[in-house]
Amino acid sequence: MKDLANSLLDTPEIKSRLIDIEYGNLEADKLEDYIRQLYLEETGELLDGEISIYNSSESTNETIADSDYNGTAIHINTGNHEEMYVISQGTSDTNDWLYNLKSMLAGKTADQAKATDNFVREASNHFNLNESTDITGLSHSLGHNNNTIAYLSYGTFDEVFSVNGAQPNYYELYVASTEFRRAVIKEFSILNDNDIYEIPPKELHDFAMEYYKDKGENINQVISKDDPLYAVSVVRGFFTLGNITMIDTNPDVPGLREMMAGVPDEVVRDFQKLAIDFTIASEKGGTNGGIEELIGVNPSAFDGLDGKANYIGYYLFHPGEVDTIIRSLNDKVPSLINQLDSITENKDTIFNSLYEAGYITKDQKDIMIEEIGILDKEINELQQLLERNVEVRDTGNPFASFGGDIALVVKLLNDHMGTIKESLQRIQDGGIIDNLHKIVESHGIPELLSAMSKGNKSYLGTDMVFTATNGDPIKVNISASLRLYREGTIVLEEKLATVSKLEEAIHEELAVSFKEEKLKVMAEINQIEASPASYASFLEEYKYPLYKVKSVSVIETFLPLRNANLDEEIDQLKRSAESGHTYIETYRKAIEDLFQEEDNISQLFDFSRRI
Repeated sequence: MKDLANSLLDTPEIKSRLIDIEYGNLEADKLEDYIRQLYLEETGELLDGEISIYNSSESTNETIADSDYNGTAIHINTGNHEEMYVISQGTSDTNDWLYNLKSMLAGKTADQAKATDNFVREASNHFNLNESTDITGLSHSLGHNNNTIAYLSYGTFDEVFSVNGAQPNYYELYVASTEFRRAVIKEFSILNDNDIYEIPPKELHDFAMEYYKDKGENINQVISKDDPLYAVSVVRGFFTLGNITMIDTNPDVPGLREMMAGVPDEVVRDFQKLAIDFTIASEKGGTNGGIEELIGVNPSAFDGLDGKANYIGYYLFHPGEVDTIIRSLNDKVPSLINQLDSITENKDTIFNSLYEAGYITKDQKDIMIEEIGILDKEINELQQLLERNVEVRDTGNPFASFGGDIALVVKLLNDHMGTIKESLQRIQDGGIIDNLHKIVESHGIPELLSAMSKGNKSYLGTDMVFTATNGDPIKVNISASLRLYREGTIVLEEKLATVSKLEEAIHEELAVSFKEEKLKVMAEINQIEASPASYASFLEEYKYPLYKVKSVSVIETFLPLRNANLDEEIDQLKRSAESGHTYIETYRKAIEDLFQEEDNISQLFDFSRRI
């Protein structure tokens, strides 16, 4: 394994918290502050060095933009040592889920892995890195798949670290890596690319594990036994590589991996076939094109139509298109049913396993089994309806065809679609989806961090929590406390600075300005009294041209400046800031008193002000 002992962010906790916060898409300055506080909390020391941040959204590389890859590069330079961390974001939107389908299940694309490599190279140039600089890939979920495929295919990273990652897929590597593709072709003597799916999965799995075993030394993973992606990684296509730390994040329920291991390979193969068909079609015609490949109809054909009258009108004005749609449905739905049937046949096994594992109740299990049976029945009846309609059309009787088409449209909309919607609603109302959130939570980073707690240190979300042992156990959110102390101190310091500026402005604009204006007036008076003849012209204006001015005496009166004393108001503002400062320091002392001196809580507060 590569020696990365000098890495600054070298603990699983630091890396995991950093990976999670990247989902927040913080501005660069906010992310830098978070990194510095994170480092302080986990190490008790200040991170002494410059931090620079570059996000994939700043890139003009079309490959990166077109792939929907999201990532953040963090460059840390201490003067004597520099390194770069690249966080590849996991699944975050619909485009990512579609990519998951195409890459990890179908194994037909590796665009985001290629984009990962491009982004790392671009970030390296942006920061002017030399070849000796360590580059670590950090990731979660889809991000691990992207980072690992990039590392295995292109040597993108020196180390890959992930939490609950989507494992690499040997079908995807066959697309991404020229070297791996050549090795597979040579080993299994396949003639074309699609033949790879006919290789026995275990043989291809073992070959990939052996082929990449050396590179696996630089892959480090922390995985929850309850993570659904860990369960899925047992099926065809996936192989788990690297140094694995397993954590049981939810001891009350067993993991899902054994359940997934019990799903027959032919069921997974059917899922894979659907994903491959969808991928190939969507590459040409987008998502709607992919759906059309599966069911025979492009959803966009019915855009803007709603209700019987509209559908009948559409039929009357587009009879040729309706004919094509019906025949296409009849061609595609049977093969779709064959693939779905094998999945449906295993519904009892799947939902019994979820029930026995405690993820759903018995009532919810019964609802799911019943409703999936209803959905399967509706799709099969739809197919029978299509077959009868085509038989009527083939008679050549236009009246019978018209009546059959209208009947098909009405029955499809009112009966089958209505029943399907009602069935889905019953599943929703049964609370099954809410119960299955346990599985989703086990995929997240906060639950994993919570299970990584040790000693008096634990985590709430991604915040660090200390448990005071000086007396009764009291949990204190240290992350939130340090944020409050640091940010509160900054706000109060800014308030005092603003009050000082206001006090100075009042002095300058009122007292000083009044004195300056008074001096100007006095200077003018002195000038008049010293040179009275110079002002004789003023007499001409009042029609006294024969008189001469011998002397002028000005009687001046300066009224005092009123309502200009704001000392009391200024003092009140200062007392307000000082009161806030006293409150924060009292808050700090109360927390420090909960802990022993060796806990170094005081040092954390002191250092937090220097971030």
